[in-house]
Amino acid sequence: MIAIILAFLKIGFLGFGGGYAMLSLIYQEAEQFGMTVPQFADLNALDGLIPGPIAINSATYVGQLYGGLSTALAATLAVSVPSLIIVPLYLHFEKKLNANRLFNSIISGIKPASVGLILAVAVSLAGVIIFGGSDFKHWQFIGIDWTSILVMGLILFLDLRYQLNPIWLLLIAGVIGGVSYYL
Repeated sequence: MIAIILAFLKIGFLGFGGGYAMLSLIYQEAEQFGMTVPQFADLNALDGLIPGPIAINSATYVGQLYGGLSTALAATLAVSVPSLIIVPLYLHFEKKLNANRLFNSIISGIKPASVGLILAVAVSLAGVIIFGGSDFKHWQFIGIDWTSILVMGLILFLDLRYQLNPIWLLLIAGVIGGVSYYL
C-alpha cells in the first residue's frame, strides 16, 4: 500500500495541465501495479461518466484494482494531499506569483507541453485499441478493429453535426461497444 500512496503523491505533485495531461503519468505509475491497456481504456471511459477530477477517479480505480477498498481510499487521499498543500500556498502568494515574469513564463511553457501529453495519450490509446497489442510500447498489428473505427466515426459525426452532450456520446459509444463486443 505504501507503493501506491507514493505513486499517487507523485502524480498529485507532478501532474500539471489538468487531468487529461496527467493520463500519461497515471498510466506509467499504474502500469507498475499491473494495469493493462484495456483497464486503462475502461478508466478513461469511467472518467467521462463519473463526476469528479480525473486524478481522483483514477486513483480510486487503480487503488481498487490493486488492493481493494482500503487501497482505493489511500490512493485517493494521496493524490488529493498535494492540492491541499499547494492551493493554500498559491493563494497566500498569488499577487507575488502573478507579478513574477519567470513564473508566468514557466506556466506558459507548461501549457503546450500539456497539450502534447494529451495528444500522445490519445494517439497511443487509439493505436492500441484499433490495431491491437498489449501495451503502448508494443503495438501488434493483429488486424484493424473496424468496429472501433466505426464507433469513433459515428461519435465524431454526432458531435460535429448535432453537438450532443459528451455524456450522451459516451453512453451511445458504451451501448454500441457492449452490444458488439459482449453479445
